[in-house]
Amino acid sequence: MKGEHGFTLAELLITVALTGILAGIVGPTIYQLYNVSQFGSDSFEAFHELQNSASWFNYDGQTAVSAVGGSGLTLTLPSAQTVTYTLSGTNLQRTSGASTITLAQNVSSVGFTVNGRLVTMVLTSAPQDRMGVSQQETYVVYLRPVP
Repeated sequence: MKGEHGFTLAELLITVALTGILAGIVGPTIYQLYNVSQFGSDSFEAFHELQNSASWFNYDGQTAVSAVGGSGLTLTLPSAQTVTYTLSGTNLQRTSGASTITLAQNVSSVGFTVNGRLVTMVLTSAPQDRMGVSQQETYVVYLRPVP
């Protein structure tokens, strides 16, 4: 038996123990990296929804001459055309004439306040089943001065 080579039981046990320790360290690290990157992606998605809505809100608000707020918002443009913002399910929609577009998805709440010429929109985006991610922002716009 002089020419035979192999592992002793002690060597095998040490190898299994070291492999277990390394897996115990590397496994949770990889899991944590995945969760952190997923959380960041979900937060970015929620924030992007808010920014898109804010862009349209700012554009329409600065063009409008009057506004009526509440759970929805109706803006009247100088041409007497109206633009409305409404929450349909979890979608924030903008309707202008016969055209309706979805500005944001996964919106959990929206509120509009009109105080004189100042219009405020409080918008919360919370992607569903996304680790409790939620973004809330308040946007303010002044209506166009009436000549």
